[in-house]
Amino acid sequence: MFKKCCLIAIIGFTILLGSCVDTEEKIVINSNNSGDYTVTIDMGKMLKLAAQMGGANQDDTKQKEKSDSTVYFKPYIDTSTALTAKEKELFRDGSMHIKVDEAANEMSVVIHFPFKQVSVLPELKANYMKVLNKLNISDKMKNKDNPETDPVEQELSKNKDALNPTQEAYSFSAAPGKITNSLINKALITDKLAKDSSMQMMQQMTMMMGDMNYKTVIVLPKPAKKYNGNEVQASADKKTLTFITTLTDILNRPEAAEYNVEY
Repeated sequence: MFKKCCLIAIIGFTILLGSCVDTEEKIVINSNNSGDYTVTIDMGKMLKLAAQMGGANQDDTKQKEKSDSTVYFKPYIDTSTALTAKEKELFRDGSMHIKVDEAANEMSVVIHFPFKQVSVLPELKANYMKVLNKLNISDKMKNKDNPETDPVEQELSKNKDALNPTQEAYSFSAAPGKITNSLINKALITDKLAKDSSMQMMQQMTMMMGDMNYKTVIVLPKPAKKYNGNEVQASADKKTLTFITTLTDILNRPEAAEYNVEY
């Protein structure tokens, strides 16, 4: 089951907008401009869907998985021949935490990367999924004595290399004192919504399983001077800002994913 969870986690990251997931992205910036980038994904809906896809192949007498595991990327990164020296330096100290309660259809995945300078955050944010794919962590965790892949994994693995279909529509930037996520190509989203079957499938999934929620939390070393964005919530001291949107908002009103913070 842990092998399956890792595979589902990788898939969830690569097709973030096309999966049954709720996502929280958290950026913590320290006073020296170092910080932490964390993505928390609630994949309970996806686990339920995977169980439905298994259908008649499920064994109701089999004990349901319940686990809590952490994968540290350093051993894989240090021995990888697929990563560049820069990628190794940027992603070496990352980790992925997976918590599963199969009986309750609950699964959460937390991926975390510390960074030394806020200026590297755009590169980290844009490339961490590519690095995970290069590492093939789920393949490394397969049980060599039982290499057989079940039907659920076969179905899900077809989408393993898919990219976030809207990522190129936005430009994310980060520097000391300012963080922005700006829409630069609205047509990319609207055109795909009209022509891309995978985008249309996303909308259908929201009707079946409810909308997919996206939250960006930014924790600053000092109060924000200026901020704006969709459904923004600020803490009393203005050091923590939360931007909330949904898949429906992003597809129908791409500006909903924009935000600007100055501190």
